[in-house]
Amino acid sequence: MILVDYAWLVPALVLGALALELLVYLVMRFFRAVPPYSAGEHEAHGEETGDHGGHGGRTPLWARFCAWIGILSLAGAFALSVGILAEFIQNPVVGPGGTTLLKAGRFIPIYQWFTIGNLSYSIDFQVDALTVIMLIVVTSVSLLVHIYSTGYTAGDPGYARFFIELALFTLSMLILVMGANLLVLFIGWELVGLSSYLLIGFWFYHSPPPAGSEVPYPPPAQVKAFITTRLGDFGFMIGILILFFQTGTFNFIQLDSATQHADKTAITIAMILVFCGAIGKSAQFPLHTWLPDAMAGPTPVSALIHAATMVAAGVYLVARLFPIYAVSAYPIALQIVGYIGTFTAMFAATIALTRFDIKGVLAYSTISQLGYMFAGLSVADTNTIGMYHLFTHAFFKALLFLGSGCVIHALSTAQDPHGEQDMRKMGGLARFMPITAGCFLVANLAISGIPPFSGFWSKDPIIGTSLDKGDYAIFGLTLFTAFLTAFYMFRLFFLTFGGKGGAIGGLWGGQDQYRGDAHPHEAPFSMTFPIVVLALATIVIGAGGFFGENQGFARFLNGGVDVSFAVAPRPDLVTLISVGTGVLGIGLAWLMYGLEVVPANAFTRNPLGAVVHHVLYNKYYVDELYAFIVKYLVLGLANLAALFDQYIIDGIVNGTARAVRGLGSLSRRTETGKLQNYGAAIFGGAMIILLIIFFAVGIIGK
Repeated sequence: MILVDYAWLVPALVLGALALELLVYLVMRFFRAVPPYSAGEHEAHGEETGDHGGHGGRTPLWARFCAWIGILSLAGAFALSVGILAEFIQNPVVGPGGTTLLKAGRFIPIYQWFTIGNLSYSIDFQVDALTVIMLIVVTSVSLLVHIYSTGYTAGDPGYARFFIELALFTLSMLILVMGANLLVLFIGWELVGLSSYLLIGFWFYHSPPPAGSEVPYPPPAQVKAFITTRLGDFGFMIGILILFFQTGTFNFIQLDSATQHADKTAITIAMILVFCGAIGKSAQFPLHTWLPDAMAGPTPVSALIHAATMVAAGVYLVARLFPIYAVSAYPIALQIVGYIGTFTAMFAATIALTRFDIKGVLAYSTISQLGYMFAGLSVADTNTIGMYHLFTHAFFKALLFLGSGCVIHALSTAQDPHGEQDMRKMGGLARFMPITAGCFLVANLAISGIPPFSGFWSKDPIIGTSLDKGDYAIFGLTLFTAFLTAFYMFRLFFLTFGGKGGAIGGLWGGQDQYRGDAHPHEAPFSMTFPIVVLALATIVIGAGGFFGENQGFARFLNGGVDVSFAVAPRPDLVTLISVGTGVLGIGLAWLMYGLEVVPANAFTRNPLGAVVHHVLYNKYYVDELYAFIVKYLVLGLANLAALFDQYIIDGIVNGTARAVRGLGSLSRRTETGKLQNYGAAIFGGAMIILLIIFFAVGIIGK
């Protein structure tokens, strides 16, 4: 018996914590110990031992108990995941013929669900290299988010409920990544959607933000996320059914072989429909609009959604079914994945250029980086490049969001208890928050693709491989997006932490550069500890050079088989171009927002630039287009249906009733009470009957 046989304990630990937290919460509600909600409550709270910005409030002991249950369970789940990873790296022989664990993985039956005829369906887990990678990502990031949240949500009346929903979110993602068949994956998939709905709307009792604010309002944001992702899920469900009708199985291992002998056209259609689910979950165009609004949730939720759980689910889905995309379906299925991802990467990056909400910039950054992942899945012969970018992105994007949460926390005041998110009211925060600024800078360098940070090692192969495979459109757009990414991320950094006159050419601003009214200070230890750990992970993962000489990550993910990545005919030149593009973007941001040598409004001074900026600031009017479609097309069709129902359907029913009533009124007139009228009627009726009989027997007309 080896450790991987106990992999089921990873979700079981989280499930146990969720059950215990929920029990404690319900008991406390029964005894009326849960504090009431108030529209004045907010996200920026101090440590439990002190006040901050005019809003103190101690967290009840039972609520903190719920938080630590979740933290301890995730610590155990993470430790077990690390042990399983170590076991896979050791790669022991587990089967006949020298079959190794890395090659075979492990199938873990859990529960026989139901049987229909000769078909039986069960809840099973599958642990292979891809699963292990996702277990590390989900448990590590979720653990750090839990620790961070103890300080971030301290004093909030929904403190315990927040950790219950976090546990549900984590459990849902673990079920999704460990499922051995499409049914179990889909259960986790829908639970992730439910969890995100709950967490995005966590502050449902808040007052709406002021008019003109880029900050979304929780109640409509959670509904928008739920409905938008359901549109993609509809296609996903149809795709699953087509796969089942073609192969007779939902099991991943059996699907890989069965689809090779199925109708190729049907499999291609199925995989395109399956990708519709990924488009919704991973916020790709045109179903991307929910993700920026998801910023209405607490910042730790944003970190978890954008780094390790919900948006990663779509990329994982394509990576899990990659053999079917690459072998069983026509190339067009994978090409659609790549082109939609590439377009979305550039599309979202251009919108991020104009955002002033710090979390809004990061939201569009996530959409863009997810596009990179799908592009990486489409240009390579394996799922390694796309998954490696998911792996590195999870850590530096969690760092960026948690770092932004530290900023929002530091800028909350009694007058503005929600915390400041507008970068125009920040600046110079590096002197007040050196730990946060330093960690944020590490993440910025990583996402900009600067070596030796992790983003370089995962983004560069996507750009290089697309050139090597002759996908020049993907190469050009991803390279251009790399420039945009570096620019808008350092625009964010200079506007938030730097400013003209600051140290290092405005990179490290000071008190004179701060444009707000709060009294900023460094975040408490419970919040800085997770971001320091994530910063170290971002550096270490990059320094490891998984795409170095031995290509360890690629070999691990492909079952111990050596994988050759010809990144480009001249990889040194491609790398130089890729890094140079990032440096160019950083340099332009430095000139505009650090040194302020180039005016920030230089682009919008001419009429064409102003029009382009207006379009980008309004997000290409996609939300307005959808509002138009719903208001005039969908509601128009609804009105037509209502008119059809009112005048056709109801007209037939009501018309029949009116006809019967009219006939009744006419027949009533024959009831006169006069015998001669009745006699005439009887005589007339008798004559009609006789005529009918005569015609029937042929007496008349011979």
